[in-house]
Amino acid sequence: MHYRFIIALLLHAALLLIPQTSKAQIVNVQEMFLNDSKEGLILGINGKTEIKKGNIDYEYYSAQAVLRYRKSTHTVLGAANVEYAEKSQNSFTNRHFEHLRYRWNFYGDFGFDCFVQHEFNEFRRLNLRFISGAGLYWHILDKKKFDIFFGSTYMYEYNELSTGEFADSGDIWKEHRWNNYITINTTITKTTRFIATAYYQPQFADFKDFNMNLDFDIYFSINKMLSLVINYNYSRQSNPPISVKKTDHILVAGISFRTGPFFK
Repeated sequence: MHYRFIIALLLHAALLLIPQTSKAQIVNVQEMFLNDSKEGLILGINGKTEIKKGNIDYEYYSAQAVLRYRKSTHTVLGAANVEYAEKSQNSFTNRHFEHLRYRWNFYGDFGFDCFVQHEFNEFRRLNLRFISGAGLYWHILDKKKFDIFFGSTYMYEYNELSTGEFADSGDIWKEHRWNNYITINTTITKTTRFIATAYYQPQFADFKDFNMNLDFDIYFSINKMLSLVINYNYSRQSNPPISVKKTDHILVAGISFRTGPFFK
């Protein structure tokens, strides 16, 4: 009976959503660098589907893939996500992104960080978003049960809004931003882990124009592959497109199923 219950939870568990902001989506990949896996190529795949028919017609599909290659002090990380959902044949989620990042730990706890990212999000009126950036990161504290990372980079942001009925439809926004992030990772007990990441991305030309994201995850391990996961995400974008709200709150609880060396 216990295993049937776990299987049922797996089939209906919510995939932890990668944080969203109004105009710009901040993709939090910092947790993927906390893993101390051996050198070489590692692949992780995660997916979810939920289908309801009858009084409520609802479909949800999501898939995520992560690829990482580590050699000595060099790490390359690639991540991709696609998500689609509809209710009563009316879609309300349709988005995807691809993220590629390179890190070089060149001196002690200091390293070089650069990245590129492409996004599409129909219901955030984001037809195309492309970002690229480079800068430095610092592994401030490196303990067995406690880590703190800080990074600061230059970031170029290109946004193309979808066409439509709004005054800013089809607009193209080109912005230069200062991307800052801090990640705290702590093992509370043998079965409990807490990760928090904060991003702040002001525009160099106008610091009142910013993207901000706070992401909190707590993992309660059931066994080596199963964890109960609670995720809370707060995001704010000071200057979103017309009709898009400035603030988002996301709270998700579910079962995480992870296997393979990448997720250990």
